Amino acid sequence: MNFLAASDAGAALLRRLNHLAERHPQIALQCLQTLEQRCRAAGNLPAALDALYARFYLLEHRGRALDLQHALRAALLESAGLALQAARIHEALGRLAYQQGEYAEAAERWAQAITLSQQTGDVWLSVAARIGKGQIHYAMGAWAQGRELHREAATLLGPLQDSYLAAKLALNIGVGYFETQQHDDAERYFSHGLAAARSGKHREYEAEAHWHLARAALVRGRLDWATTDCRIALNIAGKLGHSWLESVASQTWTEIALARGDVAGAILSSQHSLALARRIHSRPQEGQAHLQLARMLERQGDLAAALSHLWQHLALRNELDRLGSSALPQRLGEAQAIAG
Repeated sequence: MNFLAASDAGAALLRRLNHLAERHPQIALQCLQTLEQRCRAAGNLPAALDALYARFYLLEHRGRALDLQHALRAALLESAGLALQAARIHEALGRLAYQQGEYAEAAERWAQAITLSQQTGDVWLSVAARIGKGQIHYAMGAWAQGRELHREAATLLGPLQDSYLAAKLALNIGVGYFETQQHDDAERYFSHGLAAARSGKHREYEAEAHWHLARAALVRGRLDWATTDCRIALNIAGKLGHSWLESVASQTWTEIALARGDVAGAILSSQHSLALARRIHSRPQEGQAHLQLARMLERQGDLAAALSHLWQHLALRNELDRLGSSALPQRLGEAQAIAG
């Protein structure tokens, strides 16, 4: 990832650690933590915060970024007066808020990241934050607005030649088309995302691309393709320890199992998805897993268990509404004005 400009303090060392992470991620994480501590001891706060941000990205690739939430919140207070580092911390906190379904906070964080990235001229951050803003619109069902933000991100991204953001953006654009039943366009962008992920060796996006392609194949009734792609996604996600990705892919595996008539396998897959979602506090995925289980258990005649899962789904839905619905329209309006 090229989120560090050439003039950043310690940028050369951070890039070397980024290359090290491709083969030895745990060693790279330990080195980054040591680097952060040494920079703090030397009074070099910008470099320390950059090391923390780099560590966030390595952990995010493996579905463990939530481990740094408290450290990032503390770093946000430290970053006052450091526009570039503050923008990076806001962007990271936006990702964590989005994962947990806290959409109003995610919108606010990404709005701040866009504002600060414009002040510092950091195009990488501006693209990343716009991708996030588009995801917020998607979460609200505002597909056209989300795609517009992603088109803006694509225009900004062009000169960067960054495979990480290219993969992320292509997959998100594909989602926008998929959810509006434009399946040819969706599959085209999912394939672009897969190619970009492979070129940059971004394994988490390679797995996510296969998951999306599995969903697209399932809609077309191609159970064989769906099975192959979903199995690849689950395999990579499992090796990475990427709980979010494994959770959502497990929900798709549930649909595949049901299409095969394997109800017992489908229930087991949904239960696995639920356990993973709970582990990472992903309210949206936890709620979806509860809904899947409620429907399947009702068909099995286990009405008491089905009702229990349904109530938990509704409770999570109400919590998501409370966390996002009251403040989200205002946050989206502010961000749209900034992005424009």
